[in-house]
Amino acid sequence: MAYFDDEAARRMEAMYATQGVVHRRREVVNALQVKAGERVVDIGTGAGFVAYDIADAIGATGEVVGVDLSEPMMRLGRLRCANKPWVRFETGEATHLPFPDDAFDAAISVQVYEYVREVETALAEMFRVLRPGGRAAIVSTDWKSIIWHSSNTSRMQKILAAYAEHCAYTDLPRTLGVKLKSAGFGVSHEAVITQYHRNNDPSVFSHYLIERIRGFAPGRQGVSEQEAADWADDLHNIGKQGSYFFCLNQFLFVVVKPSYGR
Repeated sequence: MAYFDDEAARRMEAMYATQGVVHRRREVVNALQVKAGERVVDIGTGAGFVAYDIADAIGATGEVVGVDLSEPMMRLGRLRCANKPWVRFETGEATHLPFPDDAFDAAISVQVYEYVREVETALAEMFRVLRPGGRAAIVSTDWKSIIWHSSNTSRMQKILAAYAEHCAYTDLPRTLGVKLKSAGFGVSHEAVITQYHRNNDPSVFSHYLIERIRGFAPGRQGVSEQEAADWADDLHNIGKQGSYFFCLNQFLFVVVKPSYGR
């Protein structure tokens, strides 16, 4: 799981509040079908948006535990969930969850496993902490699926090649179903959640992604500071001209741990 300082955490929080991400969160929580009184672990909880929504669904008789490596992100989560004492946050890694076997009724992990090089170990950990018959909802982004209109196609390709270095697996969804089955899960549902934008303003995910990539790309794949700045300016200008186009596919997997164990 990625670490974020205070400034980066605030930027990520703004991204998580955009329309498309709110829609994705509703889709994921609805797919998990949590019930009152259940115990749920949110792996890679970040700023606690998912934990907050799940807490509403399970009520005060249940418990939500958010796990993350970034204390700045979890501080935002604690503030967000301050009026829900049945939500708590713990420092931990996806590959070594600080919980006993069979501890949770459900698990959720959104845009985490593509950042974990030992992804098979992380999936085994999710399997371990779920009770027999427990289920999980997982979202992973296929970063190779980006379609982004630009006035300079070669520069766009160069920038995206540099940004590919930000995670361990840029196309994890293409193999995640097989990995989940190898971990012992049964896959009960799969769906595509698309981030599709025809405008570039603070209400959309890609608006914040531009600045994140602009800061990350320089020094990678031969990208200079000026190239990254020109790339970002180009996208903002295209947005002002009314010809902005962005599309990215994210994939939802809903899985079940067999009631008889592995």
